[in-house]
Amino acid sequence: MGAGRGIVEGNPYEGISLPDDLSLTEYYLEHNLAEGRGEKIAVYCGEESLTFKQLCELTNRMGNALGRLGVGPGDRVLLILRDQPEWLAAWFGTMKIGGVATHAYTYLPAADYDYFLAYVRPKVVVVDQTTLPIIRESAGRSAVPMTLLAVAADPTGLGEGEYSLNDLLAEASPIIEPSPAGRDSLAFWNFSGGTTGKPKGVPHHHGHGVYGAQSFQPAAGYTADDLVLRVPKLFFHYARDLGMNWPLRQGAAVCLFPEPTTPELVFRLIGKYRPTVLLNVPTMMRAMIESPEAASADLGSLRLTMSSGEALSAQLYRDFTETFGVEVINAHGSAETNLGFFVDHAGAVRPGASGRLAPLTEIKLVDGEGAELPAGEAGVLCVKSGAIGHEYHDHPEATRETFLDGGWVNTNDLFREDEDGYFWYMGRSDDLIKVSGIYVAPLEIEKCLETHPMVRACAVIGVEDADGLAKTKAFSVLADGAEPCQETADALSAFCRRQLARYKAPRSIQFLGALPATGQGKVDRRGLIEAAGKGGEHAFTAV
Repeated sequence: MGAGRGIVEGNPYEGISLPDDLSLTEYYLEHNLAEGRGEKIAVYCGEESLTFKQLCELTNRMGNALGRLGVGPGDRVLLILRDQPEWLAAWFGTMKIGGVATHAYTYLPAADYDYFLAYVRPKVVVVDQTTLPIIRESAGRSAVPMTLLAVAADPTGLGEGEYSLNDLLAEASPIIEPSPAGRDSLAFWNFSGGTTGKPKGVPHHHGHGVYGAQSFQPAAGYTADDLVLRVPKLFFHYARDLGMNWPLRQGAAVCLFPEPTTPELVFRLIGKYRPTVLLNVPTMMRAMIESPEAASADLGSLRLTMSSGEALSAQLYRDFTETFGVEVINAHGSAETNLGFFVDHAGAVRPGASGRLAPLTEIKLVDGEGAELPAGEAGVLCVKSGAIGHEYHDHPEATRETFLDGGWVNTNDLFREDEDGYFWYMGRSDDLIKVSGIYVAPLEIEKCLETHPMVRACAVIGVEDADGLAKTKAFSVLADGAEPCQETADALSAFCRRQLARYKAPRSIQFLGALPATGQGKVDRRGLIEAAGKGGEHAFTAV
């Protein structure tokens, strides 16, 4: 593949000088001590707060505790616990002793944890009171030996191979000798979203984390005066990086909460902590708008609100900004690239777009044969930067399809660049639906439907008819006052035929009270497939 295009001067891969002995723990966290921020608050969690000095000491104790359990260079530590200071300490402590930090969602079924334990093969799994019982069961079924390290666990209730983290931390020294790991040593894994199967781990080096942070900083403008509140949990790399690693790098404080995220909780935390930055996802943005507390919510402390994780429609952007009086900047990235390759800037948002090309990033849009396309034409996005991983762990075929020659990553995302350099997400190339021999992008139909006043949210998938032929089906959440009936389905179908080519109009429409969501806050398309199979009284064939 040939050269792509970027908006930075010179070669983006020579834009940062990385020391051979680079450590992300020092880069993100510990450098704050040398810059005089030791007594500044780094973390708020409930009624607890930790200064940078205290967080660094907790990190050192955690590193010593993990080392006592046998974790050494290259060993993986899997974090399956709620958001709390121990999460941060385990993350940074693992990398400081040369280990590889990984993490998983805290509300998965047992079969998914069976998969994670077998796939990651961790030396230690860090859990808490909520996740210990189910992880204990999965570990008992695993052929891979591992140790469970439990936060706030009753030591008398622990079995063989299980340890109380609190006890080990109390015995551990706050001083530690760091591992000689460097910029090209493995530091952490990201996980792909798993839209085409089980999540796949993308190993990343210490150096990748620096590129991601510096690429994002011009848009975020984090300073030591910021306090960052995240809607998604730390297991989601968007929240972990933009809501933990990268603000801590600038001396900002972060707010953690272990409870499941609800609109009411978000409003309460904003009122309590008065954060300056809110990291959000579109699904929660809509829930906040519809919350009874929206009318009285005061978001005046926010200087920056960000959305990522799924496409942010122009309508949702307008609804949110009009309701709360705060601008939302969008970012689009991936687990493979470890950065947001497209990002908005405050005051220059184009509603519905994914933003413009981020610094230290090179991209190209290509056709099915890999030939680069000019601006204005939709194509598959390929990305290149110093933050990119090199493989999916233990998935050689998927690695060959995604990690291409020359350091390029095939994102499988379809984008179009407009005349002003804004990029518009058109869906997944592997989500295309072939209708009557013509490929259709579901997102194009979704964006069309979301402009109709009767539609609050929607998602489109491909379903097979009795002949095994692919048809488009739309799932719509109706606005207040709209009736889920055949007349409404016909009106929406006719609207799409007026706005799009006729073959792109959905062949059937089903009305739901809410779109199913994954743990990452994205639309659960597998859940939609199940809903399509069940049909129901609110499912209609469009005319």
